[in-house]
Amino acid sequence: MTIPRVVSQTQPQLSLFLVGENTEQYVAPAGQSSMLKMEILNTGRSDVYLLEGEAFLDPDLSGTWELVHSEALGSFHLSFLQSAIWTFDLTVPANIRAANATNGTPQVNLLVKIVYQTVSEAEHEEQIVFELGVPGATVQQTYDLTLYALAGVFIVACVGASYIMMRRRRIR
Repeated sequence: MTIPRVVSQTQPQLSLFLVGENTEQYVAPAGQSSMLKMEILNTGRSDVYLLEGEAFLDPDLSGTWELVHSEALGSFHLSFLQSAIWTFDLTVPANIRAANATNGTPQVNLLVKIVYQTVSEAEHEEQIVFELGVPGATVQQTYDLTLYALAGVFIVACVGASYIMMRRRRIR
């Protein structure tokens, strides 16, 4: 499923932060349910009402998002510079094939989307993507095509050089 793009206001109304011990790498083991906490801060000048929170995983870092959690937020009211903590359980499938982009813990991308309503009753959304370490996932290696391109150029150069040397030997 591809996440549709939504036209939003020029200034973001909400700021979203994952709350946790290690803010560089969030971890959710494969086949387990992990509790995640999202801080939602109203940075806009008008009040907002939080309607829905959704979490999506991109298991192979390809841009294909899968909805893994959706929850109504009950029109929770936030005034200017007020924040709320949304706690939700994220269950990572046991058979997930995560990319090994860091040559360490396999990782997936987590997209969190918050749908909210302003006082003018217009609906908007804010979304943010986090890297999520997934210990225990089946590793799907990501390939750097630059290395393959360099190897191909090297092979072509070697074949060309040997062809030129063979032609020179025949001419003599």
